[in-house]
Order: sequence, then C-alpha cells, then structure tokens
Amino acid sequence: MKKTPFLLLALFAVANVLAGPRGVKYCGIFVNDEDWGLRPWAVRHFGADEQIGVGAYEKIFALMKEHGLNLIWPAMHEGGYEFVSRPENMALAAKWGMRVGTSHCEPMLRNNCYLSNAEKKKWSWLNNKDFITGYWKWSVANYATNDVLWTIGMRGIHDGKLQDGKTTDEKRAVLEDVFATQTNLLAAAGIAGAPKVFVPYKEVLPVFNSGLKVPVGTTIMWVNDNFGYIRRLGGPQCAEYGGGIYWHVSYYGRPHGYLHLCTTPPAFMWYELVAKCWENGVRDVWMVNVGDVFQAELLIYALGKFSSAPDAWGPDAQSKILLAWTKDFLGDENAALAAHLAEYFNLGFIRKPEHMCAQWTDKLPPSLKASLRERYARLLAGDIALEASLPEAKRDEYFRKIGYQVRFLAHAGLIHLDGRDKEYARSVLDPLAARWDSLEGGTWAGFWIDTIDDANRWSSQMQWAWNEPADPCAVDRRGESRAAYIATSYNGEEEPRWLEPVANTPANGGAWTEVAGLGTSAKALALLPVRPGAGVGAALDYRFGDIPAKKLVLQFLPDFALWPGLKLRVGVSFDGGAEKVVEVPRSDSNLGEKDPVRAIAVQDNFIRVALDIPDGADAFAIRAIDPGVVIDRVGVFQRPR
Repeated sequence: MKKTPFLLLALFAVANVLAGPRGVKYCGIFVNDEDWGLRPWAVRHFGADEQIGVGAYEKIFALMKEHGLNLIWPAMHEGGYEFVSRPENMALAAKWGMRVGTSHCEPMLRNNCYLSNAEKKKWSWLNNKDFITGYWKWSVANYATNDVLWTIGMRGIHDGKLQDGKTTDEKRAVLEDVFATQTNLLAAAGIAGAPKVFVPYKEVLPVFNSGLKVPVGTTIMWVNDNFGYIRRLGGPQCAEYGGGIYWHVSYYGRPHGYLHLCTTPPAFMWYELVAKCWENGVRDVWMVNVGDVFQAELLIYALGKFSSAPDAWGPDAQSKILLAWTKDFLGDENAALAAHLAEYFNLGFIRKPEHMCAQWTDKLPPSLKASLRERYARLLAGDIALEASLPEAKRDEYFRKIGYQVRFLAHAGLIHLDGRDKEYARSVLDPLAARWDSLEGGTWAGFWIDTIDDANRWSSQMQWAWNEPADPCAVDRRGESRAAYIATSYNGEEEPRWLEPVANTPANGGAWTEVAGLGTSAKALALLPVRPGAGVGAALDYRFGDIPAKKLVLQFLPDFALWPGLKLRVGVSFDGGAEKVVEVPRSDSNLGEKDPVRAIAVQDNFIRVALDIPDGADAFAIRAIDPGVVIDRVGVFQRPR
C-alpha cells in the first residue's frame, strides 16, 4: 500500500512526457502583402504561370512543419491566382499536414479579389445575396471533406469595408444574416460541425462590440491594431466561444507599413500572445501575419516554441528563445550572438527602419540621437565581427536568416541620423542586396526588391529623405490637452531622467515584473499575470533623491484594455498622499488605425502621461488597478538648479 502513491506519480509523470506539452490547437501563418518579396521571387524561380504555387508552398510548408505549425492562410493579393482554384495546392497542404483557412476578408475559403470586375460590382449582400451564396457554395461543394478552417462573416472586396448598412445596427443585421446563410451551407454539406472562425478586424470590431450575435461554436479570433497591440480579448461575455487571435509582425497600411525587415521583439510576441492570450483562454487558433514569410524565420521559430508549450516560458522568454535559436543554429548556445540579436530587436522596437523619417530624427533629443548613432554603428560592426567568428559553413546561412536585416537596420538608422543621400545609401545597401542574391547559388535571388525605379529606391518599404511624403509622421492634436499627457512623439527637448524603483511590492497574486526585451527600455514592467484581479494593489515605490524634478513622466506601452468593461489604469500618489488615477491614453478597443495619436504611438511604441509634482515631494508610488498595463519607463523632467 505504501508504494501505491509513488507508483501512481511515476505513471502520471510518464504519461505527461508521452503526451507532450499542451499547446495551441491551430497555429499558423498568413502569407500577406506578398507582392514586395515573395511573389517576385516565386515568379523568378518557378515561373509566371505558377507564381506562388506548389514550388513556393513546398518551402513554406517545410518551414512551418519544422516549427510545429499546422494552419495556413494562403497569399491573397491579385496578380497570381486563387489558392483553392488549383487542387494541387490543397493536396500539397494535406501532404504536409496543414489545415487551410482564409483571412478575415476571404469568407468561406473564397478570395473575392479574383472575381471579374463585373462580379465585384455585385459584392453587396443586400442586393446580390443569391450570387454571393452561390459563389460560396462552390468551395463548400469542392472542399467539404478537406481539413478546412472555415472563415465566416463578410467584408468588402479585398480588405475593403462591408458595403452594406450605413449604421452600426444595419451592419450588425447584415452580418447576422450572412452568418445564418453560411452555417446553413456547411450544414447542407454535412459538415455543420466543421471548425469555424470569425475575425472582427478593423471596422468590424466596433460592430461586434455593439452586440453582434456570432453563431455558437465559432472561434472568435480577436485582433491587434496591426502593430501588435491587441485591441481586446473576449472576457466573460464571450465565454461560449472558442478563443483565437490574429496578430501581425508585418503590415502594409496606415500610418505606415513595415514590410522590409522583421523587427518585432520575441518578448513582445510572448507578452501579447502568451501572457495575455494564453492566460485568458485564447488557446484554439493563433494566426500571425508574417508578410513574405522568409524574412520572419526567427519569429516563426519563436511562434512555434511559444504555441507548442506556452507554459514553458516566462518573463525571460526572449532570452531563452534567442539562446535556444543559437543552439539549434550552431549546436551550442552562443550568449554573445543572443545578446547581439536582443540589441537588434530593441533598436528595431525603438524605431522600425520603415518608420524612420525626417520628423522623427528632427524631434529626437540630442543626447538620444547621439546614443542611437553610437548603438547603430556598434550593431553594424558587431554583426560583421560575429559573422566572421562563426564556422565558415554557417556564415551565409546566418546572413540570410538575420545578418542582412541587422545590417540594413543599422545602415538605415545611420543614414537617417546623419542625413545621408541616395548615393551613399546605394554604396552601403547595394552590397547587401548583391550578396543576398548570390546566396546558395542564387536560390534566394530577387527576394529583396531593393529597386523600384531610379527615383524611388526601396520606396515600397522605406521612407528616405529623397522619397518620403511631406508630412509622413504628422498628428492632428486638435482638442487634445497637453496637461493630460505629453505628446506621444519625441518633442526635440530633453528626455526625462529615468528612475528605477526602490521597492516592488506584490499583491493579490500578482506583481510588477520585468520582462526581458520588452519595451523601448528592453526591461519594461508588466503586471503579471495578466488577468482581472491579479496584482491589484501591487506597488512600485520611487524616490526623487536630489533630482530637482518638475514633471513626473509615466511611459506606457500603447496597449488596450483587456476587454470592454475594463480600463487600463494605475494610481499615483506622492509622499503617501491622495492617489491620482491615471489611465493609459487611447486604450479603448474601438479606436483603430485612424486615431491620430495612436498613429504616432505605434511608431514610437510608447505613450506618455505627465503629472505635476507637488512642491517638496520626496517620493511617489505607482499602484496597479487594472490588468494589462505595461510601464516601459518612469522618469522626471528636471527643474533647472
């Protein structure tokens, strides 16, 4: 009898090992905005007829399989052909064990951008319901027996807005009628229980928030703002639905896209997808928009790791991921290379090269500008030295997977900070492109489209002095109170003097926790775990010391409240006095990409709140109120001595 408990524990341990980690059910990638790199590369190597077909997807599916992914949203732009129109594509997906779905604007496995011009004019549910229903019947009839994740709902042609309904109520009624027709189509085909997803993307989210009734049994895929900040999750009001997320590490759209490089820090991916989504029940579908795919290999690696065993990571997830990547790449962990990659991701988060512009450099405080210039130069020299230290057989592979991007980022920063011209840019960037095109006997030639034409070199991805719009980073701040918060953009004046907490007190099962690699500081403090109630009351204590301070500055990540009914707030008190409640600006999920202040915040990756400091104050405390707050930095503007 005494041996029984030990035996049972041993059996449970063996069973857990055999079962493996419990992870996300469906996790995959969206091949998107593929015209800039993937399509030209595929046409060059597989022919204009095949384009992004079985040849390209063989490499994509192999990469996905290597990292444990099992869901694909295929390339969707005009210029090629509809993925499902060629059965060999679906057969290839089945061969590799990939479930096929389609994006938020491609309901029922159909890509409406390949309709004829006359048919596109019929894309109105209220006026041409029978035509659209028949269009969807084709895919249901042809692929009812395939492993499909059926996207339901409706938007306009090719990522356009829903054309029917002028008011939110009218749009909600249209979508609910669409849902009914789509579920009936699946039921008539004998697949009523097939997995379904609904993606309330962009302008659809406010319609959902107004009370849209989605068919029970559907996985609602929550959305980010295209820059990684999740607009909302479900919460208790959506408990009857499965949980999914649609997230971006590449995007083409306002205020300015980021397609050329992949600079999203793994720490940011961990925080948004694991700490927020997984922690709050979003465990059915994770879909990440990776653009042209092959520039995002390191993040696809991280996605596979996080989604297969979300509980195996923690606030130091980025450090672990980068070390694991170096071990898989070289056979042994390489701490120097991991630290180098962490610096690349931090500089890319401070400013993506695609978001660099004259207004950004003009507003940088002189000390910060000097610091960035030195860091870009060190990154560039360090990358060259690190590659030279690698085994010769690994150098070209390193350059393909990450080295090209590290050097492009460093050069872009120096070009912008130093005001270099087009000829200088050519002199440093052309050799990168030439080396890339020579890799593996030309296998990857043509992937980086670095020349659009002589006047607009790299213009599809980059804003240079010779091609940027007149006002690329403008913000309309009419009606905004500067007393409420400091402008989100750098203002050209002094940067705050940043402070470190002198005490960190947990409360209610949570605490302010440093997340390695998160935020512009690379050590932002997140309230973990991210769930309602956890950490309420957790406090950070600070002292001014001998700093003659005039303004307290709280620098947050520009995230959103976890779901409607919650806010994103902290309390601030000076010397133990009355607490002032501070809300992270622009944290309402109904705010989209057109909000002018968020347009700046998502490029700077911070948003600031300024508070007056009472005369004679010696200390202050920040107390947690709501889940989901991330404090990037805390500092003070100094009073002249």
